[in-house]
Amino acid sequence: MLVLRKRILRDPLGLEWTTEEEAWESRERHFAMKVDKGIVACVVIRPLGNGAVKLRQMAVEPEQQGRGIGRRLLGGVEKILITDEVDRIELNARDAAVGFYERQGFRKVGDQFMEVTIPHWKMVKTL
Repeated sequence: MLVLRKRILRDPLGLEWTTEEEAWESRERHFAMKVDKGIVACVVIRPLGNGAVKLRQMAVEPEQQGRGIGRRLLGGVEKILITDEVDRIELNARDAAVGFYERQGFRKVGDQFMEVTIPHWKMVKTL
């Protein structure tokens, strides 16, 4: 999953993992979708407390995008989070991904901001 996330989310921006980001990996929950023998999509969930989590680093192989894999992965993660009594998901969506998250029931909160050198929006969803 690290390879997929780095190749899709980091490499195009010329970004490396920070020490802080690496330290969080073991405290986060990692979910993936496999097709045949390979991982084609993944997402990371960071606990925020008080029934909230932050969705991070969602990545889908480019040739698999538009086939419902991201939607199915996110739907499965939401079912697990609901059983864990999570009632709110937050995320920082790249501008290009806002439409995907809106179709999954997320809504924008606040103004656009810059993160990792590109425009982002804070988005939330109540489960």
